[in-house]
Amino acid sequence: MVLAGLDVGTSGCKVVLFREEGTMLVQSYREYPFITPQPGWLEINPEHIWESVLDALNEATKKSKEPIEVVAVTSHGETLIPIDRSGKALYNALANFDTRAHTYIDYWLERENPYNIFRITGMPLHGMYTVNKILWLKDHCPDVFKKTWKFCCVEDYIIYRLTEDQPVIDYSLAARTMLFDVVKKEWSGKICKLAGVDPQNLSRAIPSGSIAGTISSKVSGISGLPKNLLIATGGHDQPCGVLGCGVKNPGEAMYGIGTSECVALNLGGSAFFSREMLENSFCCYPHVVKDSYITLAYIASGAVVLRWFRDEFGFEELEKAAQIGGSAYDLLLKEIPDKPASVFVLPHFSGTGTPYLDEKSRGAIIGLTLATSKEEVVKAILESLTYEMKINLDLYERFGLPINSLRVIGGGSRSRAWLQIKADILQKALIIPKTGEAVALGTAMLAGVAKGVFKSFEEAIDAMVSFEDSIQPNNSYLQNYNNRYQIYQLIYKDLLKVNRMISDLTREEQ
Repeated sequence: MVLAGLDVGTSGCKVVLFREEGTMLVQSYREYPFITPQPGWLEINPEHIWESVLDALNEATKKSKEPIEVVAVTSHGETLIPIDRSGKALYNALANFDTRAHTYIDYWLERENPYNIFRITGMPLHGMYTVNKILWLKDHCPDVFKKTWKFCCVEDYIIYRLTEDQPVIDYSLAARTMLFDVVKKEWSGKICKLAGVDPQNLSRAIPSGSIAGTISSKVSGISGLPKNLLIATGGHDQPCGVLGCGVKNPGEAMYGIGTSECVALNLGGSAFFSREMLENSFCCYPHVVKDSYITLAYIASGAVVLRWFRDEFGFEELEKAAQIGGSAYDLLLKEIPDKPASVFVLPHFSGTGTPYLDEKSRGAIIGLTLATSKEEVVKAILESLTYEMKINLDLYERFGLPINSLRVIGGGSRSRAWLQIKADILQKALIIPKTGEAVALGTAMLAGVAKGVFKSFEEAIDAMVSFEDSIQPNNSYLQNYNNRYQIYQLIYKDLLKVNRMISDLTREEQ
């Protein structure tokens, strides 16, 4: 049987087809552009998303020698798409990283204790959550707010367009709105009332891995997709990736190394709402695996910092890579020194992730001398991103949430040199799944659960997930890295005042 995972990201969508034993058959990808009307605003045309999804599904269907029977939908979180009763989008999608609603943190502080909000929604206060984008629409586009039939995220919007039935969202993505009661698994009447949002204007929330409907005859006709194609709920992309890299037990985690970096930790069957979690901006929300919860630690700027360095300073490597048909990244990493760098990079090029959630922090390179080489700065980028994640993982340890193993996915997981640096600094083994498409695989596994191919999530993992290798920590530079980590932990706090002054200065001059 062919199981399809549809992963709708911020900048593009991907369809990957798998057999039920985990073999990847076909993949297709489509991109869609960002719209940036003002600095900090990030929008996407919903029709571009929909057309890209249809194109990607159609291409995968044509490539496949076997018919697709079920497709599950996963997406990034927090993005808002308001639609009317005909399903027409009333405004561009306000993307997850759009910053226009950050001022609404004060709205909540005036109305409710942040800890009470956290215990209901599992989300620390932050402007990115969907509810704040809804509040922004209410204040700045009241006509759009009044005409809205459903305030959708991306998963439920795509499911609705595929089935032309009621919009359906899974529990994990519903939680990313900050409107969902993550314990009761329903829209929170209290939070909705405080926000002035009628729960009837939100999509129906059901578990991940549930059948949401069948493809409509109209969509089947225009797309070439099978008439009886089942559409299922996937989930938020991060927990789908956790499932797709075989995490079963508490203490196991996924380490996504891509444009941003994220460690997603399986908490098991109990929600964890300590004040320390809130104070350090860690969320707690439903996993795509039934009766389980998940938490995230993330860095807003991950491998994108290395890409910035490549584009701005790697001219020789880019030119040589073009000549030989290779990768400029491989050339940059080829000459990095064996010893730990004595230069540090604060990787806050897009503000911070956890534990600070500080949008005013800025990137910095610290410790430069006339003897500093380009290769040492490259290594410092790789090391400093790992120091930043280590701060988060050390906090988990302090909260009684130890991480026993890390399964690595994403573009950065293809670099053995970078993985070795991470293993050495974190002092943890890094396990490499055979497929690099863990999010799509986890989504396809949810499709299989929905279809009844698998009786349980454990059975799906055993059938579809396998591993190719692991990277073990090397202790040769353990003390050197420990010394540097002590220094790194001071950098953010010591630059806090200066970075905020720089942030305010650039805002004033825009």
